[in-house]
Amino acid sequence: MRVVLVVHFARAGAEEVVRRAVATLEDSGHVFELRVPEGVGSTPAPDDLGGHVVAFSDPVTEGTDLIISLGGDGTFLRASRLARAADVPVIGVNVGRLGFLAEVETEDLEDALALLGAGRYVVEERSVLTVALSEADGTDRGGGWALNDVAIEKAARQRLVRLEVNVGATPFAALAADAVIVATSTGSTAYALSAGGPIVNPTLDAMLIAPVAPHSLFDRTVVTDLADTVTVRIADDQDGAVVSTDGMDPVALGPGGTVVIRGDQRPVRVARVGEAEFFARVRRKFRLG
Repeated sequence: MRVVLVVHFARAGAEEVVRRAVATLEDSGHVFELRVPEGVGSTPAPDDLGGHVVAFSDPVTEGTDLIISLGGDGTFLRASRLARAADVPVIGVNVGRLGFLAEVETEDLEDALALLGAGRYVVEERSVLTVALSEADGTDRGGGWALNDVAIEKAARQRLVRLEVNVGATPFAALAADAVIVATSTGSTAYALSAGGPIVNPTLDAMLIAPVAPHSLFDRTVVTDLADTVTVRIADDQDGAVVSTDGMDPVALGPGGTVVIRGDQRPVRVARVGEAEFFARVRRKFRLG
C-alpha cells in the first residue's frame, strides 16, 4: 500500500501519533510520505522524519492508494483537496477535539491501519460545492470548491452585511446578517450547525442555506436539492463581503459582487473503517447518550 500522511504537527500529541503510524506502516512494508499543510499554525516535521516529507502542493504520486489525515477537521479538509485532485480515498485520524470528519480515534490507530492495509474498508462519495465569484462590473474573481461549506461574511466588523439570495431563478430572501453559509450535507455538522442548522446525513445530495445572526424574524436554515444553483449578491450600498471555502482561501468581494454556488459531479471519496452508521457517530461525537 502506498500512503500519503497529511499531518498537523502543531496539534498536541500529533508527533507521537505520527511516529506510531510510521512504525506501523514500516513494519507492514507499506510505502508512505509525509505532507505538512502550509499556512497559519503550520509546524514542520521533526528532523528525523524530514526525509519522508514531500511538498504539500505537489501532485500525489500515481499509484497512491490512500491519504490519511492526522489532525482535526481542518487538516482533513486540506487532505481532501489532495484526495479529490488525485481521485484517491481519504480517511482522518482525530488528533484534536471533536474531529467529526476525522473519525478514527488515536487509540484505534493501529487497528485501523491494519484494516486499511488489508483493504477492509468502504468508500463513501461525498458531494462538494463549486463557487464562482464576480464583481459588480462582471470582473471574474475566480472560485474554488468546498467539501463542507461556502461562507459569505461581512467585511466590516461593526456592521451587518445585506445579501440577496436566489435559489435557481427565484429570488428567495434579502438578509441582513453576519454571514450566509451554503453547506453540503457533510458540512451540516460544521459551521452550519453552529448557526442553528440541522444535522443531515452526509450521503444525501442536499444543499443548506443558513443565515448567521440575521437581523430578521426569519432565521431558519433552508435545505434544497444539490442540483439547484444558489446565487448570493452583495447589496450595492454595502462595504463588501469576504467569501471563503471550507474556512480557507478568503476573497474580498465588493458591493454588487456575486457568488454562484452549485453542486459538482466530482466527489471527495472518504474511506471508512469500523462503525458505518452515521447517526451512531453523531451520538458518540456529540455525547448524546
